[in-house]
Amino acid sequence: MKKSNLITLLSLILIIVAVVLFMSCGRSKVDIGTTATENSAKSSTVLLYDESTEKSETTAKTKETAKAPVSDDMLFIGDSRTVGLMEYAEIENADFFCNVGMSVYNIQDKTVSVPNVGKVTLAQLLGGKKYGKIYIMLGINEVGYELQSIVDKYSELIDFVKENQPDALIFIQGNLHVTQSRSHSDKVVNNTAIDRLNAELSKLADGKTTFYIDANKLFDDANGNLSADKSEDGTHLYAKYYNKWGKWIISQSASSSEEG
Repeated sequence: MKKSNLITLLSLILIIVAVVLFMSCGRSKVDIGTTATENSAKSSTVLLYDESTEKSETTAKTKETAKAPVSDDMLFIGDSRTVGLMEYAEIENADFFCNVGMSVYNIQDKTVSVPNVGKVTLAQLLGGKKYGKIYIMLGINEVGYELQSIVDKYSELIDFVKENQPDALIFIQGNLHVTQSRSHSDKVVNNTAIDRLNAELSKLADGKTTFYIDANKLFDDANGNLSADKSEDGTHLYAKYYNKWGKWIISQSASSSEEG
């Protein structure tokens, strides 16, 4: 073979090899680029999912922490103070059987409009739904009666509630004090009479299924009277204090339940 032909053949072979190598490198670069893009997309997708999930869980936990106590098995029975709890304490899903003139002497005869239930007597309400916790606060309208008579009627009420709701825990709430001005000027509704009644009502609690709780420490002044700056009429709390009272009631009843 002539030398010139040999050189031409070798040149052709080198060109072919160069073309093949160039094409191989091109494919590798394209493949690497595609893989990197896919990996980047996958990484972004996973990252976004984790962030949204975490944010969602954090938001849910924040809402759960901030949310007021909720229970659909609570029943509050009482007079005008309990009406205040119903209107301002923001205790969600609880039922309230209460009105301004409620007392242990007329409670069995009263028909009350219970939100989300309708107009019912206490017997109808207790017979139509199962409650886990029942809170009773009565006495401010009764203090003019003979003490033992009040206690006896109160005891009858508790027995009636137990008969109709045998699995419920019952919380007797001590009656809130009145202000010093009201107490000193009223021969019937005064803190001496209220304390005497509360002391007797506390004896009706057995510490197992029936408990006594007293919120006076939340609102009393240094002399054991309802603080004048917490009440306009000397007897009822300002609206803003009912929320504090409601939260305290639930915390106290929770601890009592655990101890019981």
